[in-house]
Amino acid sequence: MNEIQFKKLDILGSGMLGVYINSSNDYMLAPNGLESDVIESMEEVLDVEAIEMSVGGSDLVGVFSEINSNGVLFSDIVDDSNIIKLEERGLNVGTVSGNMNTTGNLVLANSKFAFIHPDLSEEDTKLVEEVLDVEVFRTTISGIKNVGAAGILTNRGLLLHPMTGKERVDEFSEMLKISVDVGTVNYGMPMVGSGAVANDKGFLSGSRTTGPELGRIEETLFMEGL
Repeated sequence: MNEIQFKKLDILGSGMLGVYINSSNDYMLAPNGLESDVIESMEEVLDVEAIEMSVGGSDLVGVFSEINSNGVLFSDIVDDSNIIKLEERGLNVGTVSGNMNTTGNLVLANSKFAFIHPDLSEEDTKLVEEVLDVEVFRTTISGIKNVGAAGILTNRGLLLHPMTGKERVDEFSEMLKISVDVGTVNYGMPMVGSGAVANDKGFLSGSRTTGPELGRIEETLFMEGL
């Protein structure tokens, strides 16, 4: 296995990195106003270009977006200027509407698959499929409908909420043909998708993430496909 880049840090005083940022293998969406050295260090670890923005005036960019190599989904509070930024980079862009619009919590995607909140509308389900160019599955993770907060998915691995049973872990592994396991971040925090961000090249986690947690993240997300 190649050496994996990682960094522990906090953003805006919080270790909940997945709440604030989102990343594909090419671009990282991050809130406006972060110090330049923080942005640069995250770009280096993930080997991406950072695109700074707010979504509807909020710093919670990770909550209100989901990105993969094919496109970006935003909540419908996104400004047109952000849509233009992404379209200029050749990405598909769509907006999830209605009452369920915390897109980063509702969708968990890599370049081929997306798991979605089981109550997402048919219209928005089709949007996920078309914008991200993925096969879509309605599911929960350990009974949690906000799959984007309860898991971290790359093209190389899937890390799940620690209460996910072995049978479900095996189901995900068989479906995706990648490494799948359970874990925590930030000294025992179970909502791994809210606490860490990863792509195929590296990962970022909150400053309180322990050595064993870092090891589990690396072992799970960066093994070669099965």
